[in-house]
Amino acid sequence: MTAWDCLTTTVRLVWRRLGLLLAANVLWIALSLPIVTWPAATAGLFYLISRVVKEELDFEPRSARASDFWEGVRQYGWRGSLLALIDLLALLIIVVALRFYSQSPTEWLRWLVGPIGLIGLAWAGAQLYLCPLLIQRPGRPIWELAREAFLIAISYWLYTLSLLVTATVLAAGAALLAGPVLLIFFALLAMFETVALRLVLIQMGEIVPVRPPK
Repeated sequence: MTAWDCLTTTVRLVWRRLGLLLAANVLWIALSLPIVTWPAATAGLFYLISRVVKEELDFEPRSARASDFWEGVRQYGWRGSLLALIDLLALLIIVVALRFYSQSPTEWLRWLVGPIGLIGLAWAGAQLYLCPLLIQRPGRPIWELAREAFLIAISYWLYTLSLLVTATVLAAGAALLAGPVLLIFFALLAMFETVALRLVLIQMGEIVPVRPPK
């Protein structure tokens, strides 16, 4: 289980379903522009990606289609919005704590910047698993999803760190190239995160890889 395995699988799946993912990416961008609809659009994108993964890697007979995007919005839009709100609140708490303790006149309080920074790094790693877990665990409370994502990030810290570095490099490349690359980048990133969680669940024994049908 490595970031390279995740990246190569991601690129292969995106290439195989390029047309569908291009359409989903453009739709996601359009629905994200009002900002308030961004979490629901993201839930729809990740649901569609999960259908592609099930079709391509689990060989489910049902084909992924564009309507899955809207199905994801309908089923997970509200939970996705709540998850985004909790996630934003966690980010705000971490940023405020870092600012407060780094500027504290008391020396021993400034020592807390290191541990809080590590918590912030683990929180950043948890972002890789949050949206895929939203789709993977449809009946689980939002707080438990956030907790599981955080525990995965710290339990598989080396894997998560390598994923973060890879995702950062991809994002930097997309920002530099801009233009047409952005028409597929967000779908590619969603696929990257979905495959990343799948590899963890395989490692945990929750998912058993399926052999291709003969």
